[in-house]
Amino acid sequence: KTRRIQEDNVQILHRDNGETKNITLFDKKNIHNNKLQVIHQYEENGGNYKNRYDVTVLVNGLPLVHIELKRRGVAIREAFNQINRYQRDSFWAECGLFEFVQVFIISNGTNTKYYSNTTRDNHIRDAKKSQSAKKQRTSNSFEFTSFWADANNRIIPDLIDFTKTFFSKHTLLNILTKYCVFSSENMLLVMRPYQIAATEKILNRIEVSNNYKQYGTIDGGGYIWHTTGSGKTLTSFKSARLASKLEYIDKVLFVVDRKDLDYQTMREYDRFEKGAANSNTSTTILKKQLENPDCRIIITTIQKLATFIKKNNTHEVYDKRVVIIFDECHRSQFGDMHQAITKKFKKYHLFG
Repeated sequence: KTRRIQEDNVQILHRDNGETKNITLFDKKNIHNNKLQVIHQYEENGGNYKNRYDVTVLVNGLPLVHIELKRRGVAIREAFNQINRYQRDSFWAECGLFEFVQVFIISNGTNTKYYSNTTRDNHIRDAKKSQSAKKQRTSNSFEFTSFWADANNRIIPDLIDFTKTFFSKHTLLNILTKYCVFSSENMLLVMRPYQIAATEKILNRIEVSNNYKQYGTIDGGGYIWHTTGSGKTLTSFKSARLASKLEYIDKVLFVVDRKDLDYQTMREYDRFEKGAANSNTSTTILKKQLENPDCRIIITTIQKLATFIKKNNTHEVYDKRVVIIFDECHRSQFGDMHQAITKKFKKYHLFG
């Protein structure tokens, strides 16, 4: 059901009279086409308990966001445990509509956090299969909950402030349509606030510099700070994916520093979405990919890109609109390489 919402949102409805009709469960192109409703205290008889859910947000009639509230002074973890119990006993027990929930929110008024529905029984099954799956089993652990924050990374823990920002129609629909990734391992990842802010800033910079024809200059790019382990690859993947969908962008190049990083990034990108990016084992393959209009996102090493530029004094790609994202740019921007790129490529947007 998560895949249906995230990737397969147009379904065929079979009517009683034999006709079929295409139904868009969730309009991702024009997000304000979606209808939002809020329900309170919905009751359902689960396996062993009668459950009453606090607040649920319906998008086009489907429960996509669920909020569990506790009184001030009660640990926020209680709300988290309660959702876990619901998932076990009743969310998936009755008619299964609550299986559509994408994002959970827990709050005790003072602290408010959100997290994705990465749970489900497949973790338990996997855990039985192998010890290495221990890591997966904890994916519904409390550490995966996240505070919401503003664009300057100031945390917004209070429920009232959280509601004003996170639940503004535009933000909520954007999170559900743009800032969730349903990975090839059937895990739903919802981005953290700083990842969303970084992606928005990159796309905004591309958009503005396109309007003012500032591509090919410093104003057409910028750099983003991420600390170790804060999900830099997901930010770059989302930025690359969304940039590649802009009609005036021909290519997105994701440039890493070493061969092993190249492979590692490719594996990560493949986990986010099978076949979304193309990697290469030689400069010859890189050249082919740069010439192939279907290869929208290319992962390559600095060394291969440098060799390509050296070997090809002129090439059609130099006149194309290209977004170049440097991974770990504090290490890889060795000056010569940067000059070579900025000399050859005419219409680039450079991000670090």
